[in-house]
Amino acid sequence: MYADYDADRLVKRVFGATPEQIASTVLLAPAKSIVAELVSRLQDPKPFGTWFTGISGFLERDYVTVLDNIRYAPGMGDCVYFLQFAGVKNLIYTGAIGGLAKGMAIGDFILVQEAERGDGASKYYSPIATPALASDELRDVVRPFLQAGADDKGHQLFEGRIFTTDSLAAETVDFLSSLQLRDFLGIEMETSVLYVVAQCSGMHAVAAHVVSDLPLAGKTLFDELTKNEKERRASAHSAIVNALTRAMKTLTTKNE
Repeated sequence: MYADYDADRLVKRVFGATPEQIASTVLLAPAKSIVAELVSRLQDPKPFGTWFTGISGFLERDYVTVLDNIRYAPGMGDCVYFLQFAGVKNLIYTGAIGGLAKGMAIGDFILVQEAERGDGASKYYSPIATPALASDELRDVVRPFLQAGADDKGHQLFEGRIFTTDSLAAETVDFLSSLQLRDFLGIEMETSVLYVVAQCSGMHAVAAHVVSDLPLAGKTLFDELTKNEKERRASAHSAIVNALTRAMKTLTTKNE
């Protein structure tokens, strides 16, 4: 239905911007600390927003957009779907993820190759048997920058499969343990629908997350972190901003 609508009208209603105000490479980042650091690096930042809010600006000469309030699968699906009408080509998502792999620590990174579709929104875009896969091209762009940031700050970089869920309350020990036995690296609430909708809409997408909690190691979202863990998480946020801004600049140059 929406494919028949005027693109300017759709983008203005959903984002409060013209298509030209949204860059071809968009970073989606719900964490306030990551958004704040990213925005502090932009020259001539211009905020926009209606249903979804964000800021566009320049990283030196490269024009980029940051969307700052995308949470949960339905919101991610709608946002990504409508971004196609702004001419967006590349989507990079960085959020928090519960780490499941043994040996993982708070502040480590997960570069997501595939997200198991435990969400309820992605089935409206593509048959549930369709795998939710990252763009190999974007993973190849992001990986070296992420690895360099991990090495510099003493973090680990994991790459592989995660699980996307629609229910935090359903993350029981038995359920999470079964995911760990099946070699899932982590669990979160948006990536599968990001990948599915991007694939259906002709966009490239990749997700690179910071491990925020370790639910099978007594460090759930409801437990206090130690001072060292808080410092390590903050260090990871800084490192991932450095990595992803370099990746965005690379992608912007390629699109020229």
